Amino acid sequence: MNVFSLSPPSKNSRSSSSPRAMARGVSRYPGAKAPLRREVHAPSRVTKFGLSSRTSQRHRGSDSSCSTRQESGNDFGEIFLRNYDDAKLKALSALSYLRKDKDVVDVDNEPDNVVVISEDDEIMEIEVIDNGVVTVNEMEENVAVEEGDSAMEVKKMDEGNVGVDSPSNMWSSLVLNRSMANVSSFETYRKFLGSAKNRTSRLKDLGFTYLLKERCLTLLKGLLPLWKQAEETVKEVPREPFTPLSKEEENVVKRALSANSWDVLVSHKKSNIDITGQNLRCLRPGQWLNDEVVNIYLVLLKEREAREPKKFLKCHFFNTFFYTKLASSEAGYNYNAVRRWTSLKRLGYRLIDCDKIFVPIHMSIHWTLAVINRRDKKFQYLDSFKGREPRVLDTLARYFVDEVRDKSGEDIDVSSWKQEFVQDLPLQKNGHDCGMFMLKYIDFYSRGLDLCFGQEHMPCFRVRTAKEILQLKAD
Repeated sequence: MNVFSLSPPSKNSRSSSSPRAMARGVSRYPGAKAPLRREVHAPSRVTKFGLSSRTSQRHRGSDSSCSTRQESGNDFGEIFLRNYDDAKLKALSALSYLRKDKDVVDVDNEPDNVVVISEDDEIMEIEVIDNGVVTVNEMEENVAVEEGDSAMEVKKMDEGNVGVDSPSNMWSSLVLNRSMANVSSFETYRKFLGSAKNRTSRLKDLGFTYLLKERCLTLLKGLLPLWKQAEETVKEVPREPFTPLSKEEENVVKRALSANSWDVLVSHKKSNIDITGQNLRCLRPGQWLNDEVVNIYLVLLKEREAREPKKFLKCHFFNTFFYTKLASSEAGYNYNAVRRWTSLKRLGYRLIDCDKIFVPIHMSIHWTLAVINRRDKKFQYLDSFKGREPRVLDTLARYFVDEVRDKSGEDIDVSSWKQEFVQDLPLQKNGHDCGMFMLKYIDFYSRGLDLCFGQEHMPCFRVRTAKEILQLKAD
């Protein structure tokens, strides 16, 4: 008996004979398994979790034709992205040139990265070293990279950007000279350049500040000796010669200058000099000084030295008659006429022991000064009109040799001493202040000071000299 019975086809059997129904029927019976699908051997992009896009799609169970077409599109996109990344790294690697001098600067917002930047603003390379260190090296402004018949030129552009002249051939024209680790994006390179530019600018500004301070310090050090010299000069000039008189002192001097001509205003007993009203009037403005006023003032200077020997030089002050006696003979020189003027009993010291010997010289209507400067070994002549009298210095040189031989028994050689006509000295600008200039030459030299006064001080010096004579005490 047959298991299967055949019957004529019906309407239902017509529908059951459709391909879909036949497929359901066949699937009820065991059959040969379809072979496994062959994997497509093509590069695939690796995702974050290490799986390709095709594998993840298969695991999701997507087997439709639309999914198949999308899968093919993803494969092509992966290839394009990978080529794009490789080309980007090659473009950056093409900028790799070595430079010796480098500075290390941290990249903003990238605490783990350190950028090595050149001091110039030229095109630089980025080199990724171990531990996330990126080296930026200086390049030429235009760098050409060639391969075969194709070429690409890398150019420096504004704001530190880098341009490529033929982007369409970028994938095939780059030549890698060295291997390089991955850099996240081209924006990182731009950020490196921007940070380098800012930091280099700040460093340059800081360096200029330090250079300016160093130059200022050098200039100040150079001026320091001048400041010290100025301070010493100010310290050397005491206030005494320029201190103005009080109102009471001015009134005393004013009354004395208006006194009767024959009234004796003051007498110096030791030098036997009397100063009358007529004698003192020579200290009025526009008057010539007379012998009595000059001689008593020189005596007061010697007494000032005796009171304060440490403050003033050891000096001898000849009176106004000394040189006239010494050079009054027909021969023009007579030592015997003044030999007793400098005896040890009379003076209490020898001229050879003095630092300076002052000789006032009156030439008819003009006062000048000669100095035997033993300390500096000079014979000096001072004239407020810058006159020269070599004969005066020759006479004093001869006198000093005779004086030392007579008083000390020594033969002194003055041939090597200098004869100086002092030129750097205050000069008078009128025809009546020569006597006051001469007295102030003596005053300042006896203090050991330079002649730091001028014509404008003469009115004050006249009143001050009158006050000192009336008090019989030189300040």
